[in-house]
Amino acid sequence: MAAMAPPNQAPPNQATHRQIALVLEELAQEVEGLGASLCGDIDVAMRHMGSLQAIDLIAQKQRSLASLLNADCLETEVERIGLDILRERMRLLR
Repeated sequence: MAAMAPPNQAPPNQATHRQIALVLEELAQEVEGLGASLCGDIDVAMRHMGSLQAIDLIAQKQRSLASLLNADCLETEVERIGLDILRERMRLLR
């Protein structure tokens, strides 16, 4: 028999997913802040444009994964992912 969650508490798996999603969102914000800080120095930005774009991509992936963990309908949320490469990888999970 499966354990029931208290009335005002999400089931353990759902609560875990929400916490993971929250951490992913926090990390995305921190990564974006780092990228923005580095872009503040035009010399750094010019020399490391590819790396700065990679930083942005990391944040986008983190946000997309966080959305998946919070989704009521995984299939719908997968289709909302803006990054083609990540969306295709997540479609493989079906």
